[in-house]
Amino acid sequence: MSLVESLWKRRSIRVYKDTCLSLNEVSMLLWAAYGVSDSVKWGGIGLHTAPSAGALYPLEVYLVAGNITGLPSGIYRYHPLGHYLTLIKSGDYRVELYEASLYQGMIKNASASIVYSAVFARTTGKYGKRGRERYVCMDLGHSGENVYLQATAMGIGTCAIGAFDDSKISKIMQMPKVEEPLYIMPLGKLKDE
Repeated sequence: MSLVESLWKRRSIRVYKDTCLSLNEVSMLLWAAYGVSDSVKWGGIGLHTAPSAGALYPLEVYLVAGNITGLPSGIYRYHPLGHYLTLIKSGDYRVELYEASLYQGMIKNASASIVYSAVFARTTGKYGKRGRERYVCMDLGHSGENVYLQATAMGIGTCAIGAFDDSKISKIMQMPKVEEPLYIMPLGKLKDE
């Protein structure tokens, strides 16, 4: 699918097929979200697929895996440099994520969800208040749109979600105190039209 076609077809999709995603599909979506796209090292972290103010990359990306071929259910942290996942905890946490997200059904019914958080200090250290109020949000928007476009090109649905209980999401994901949750993007195969 061309970029123009992906832009034309991109929608927030809230209903998914009850089927697995493959590890390869999830890998492509994570790379699109925040993967390293250039071997040039900028501050030792490489340049990512999504732009970032000052190349400070304040976002952290997690995967809540529930129904992925080749990947056991669990909560994983994505490591852009090296493009790999580390397991935080085993088990299917889609229902807990759904409950903490004000019972939005697409989260419970998705094969997986990408969860974003930010370490605001990475950006505010250089840009102060403007970094928190503007630049981190811009970084998140760039990354989230990458996921939307890649998912559309792959026949996968997603929907950006910002309504949730921050403290419950932090606890489920076992986020360090320096991180604040920002976004959840459930992922699932498109239903037949």
